[in-house]
Amino acid sequence: MTPVHVLAASHGTDSPHGQQQIHRLRGELERLAGTHRPGVQLVFHEAYVDVQQPRLPEVLAALPAGEPAVVLPLLVADGVHTTEDISEAVGGRANTIAAAPLGALPALARVLAARAAPHLDRARNVVLAAAGTRLDIGQRQIRELGALLAGLLGRPVLTGYCAGAQPRVGQLVAEADGQVLVLSALLAEGYFQGTLRSTGAWQVTSPLLPDVTITQCFLERLFEALDEHPGVTKYDKPDGF
Repeated sequence: MTPVHVLAASHGTDSPHGQQQIHRLRGELERLAGTHRPGVQLVFHEAYVDVQQPRLPEVLAALPAGEPAVVLPLLVADGVHTTEDISEAVGGRANTIAAAPLGALPALARVLAARAAPHLDRARNVVLAAAGTRLDIGQRQIRELGALLAGLLGRPVLTGYCAGAQPRVGQLVAEADGQVLVLSALLAEGYFQGTLRSTGAWQVTSPLLPDVTITQCFLERLFEALDEHPGVTKYDKPDGF
């Protein structure tokens, strides 16, 4: 078989719970991506761009020379980890491409809307909370996600960040008039999820994982990348993608 290496690259976290959530996500990705053209094998690898080991460049360097690889960012939005870390790692190896992070996928907005639904009657304000980045591309993706969410909820949605961008979620909560519902657009448990819980918001939703729809969103990004680079490999999409 001709293997296609999929490096499922997470940010990394010190939280054991968050680490378990990411490991489970990788397992679900591998299981759901298991239907493909005979003669092509998707081989999943663990990799990180920060905090944890093994780091992405090391995993790429250890792959057999000449075998195709796709870096799948297990990230919600673009930032320095995609535009610099992942881009540089991919650029240093032949026959290697990168998929996009989740971004403003409609399915992601629907997941967040479903989590908001039980609290909307009592929430005066709704804040979409993201990790944050200094890059406009990532901020724009979160704003677009917020706009999709506002359309689904039929009410305004503010966007705030844990770091790297303004406004901060804590600032929005402190300035709000009435109860605030914070919708976490963080992937897994970790430092930033703890930051959201410390803002004093009336309600803070759990991270995105575990959720089969989120897994499917990452698979959508994976197969989009392969569609856009047909020379990397030939494959059949699993049913539903």
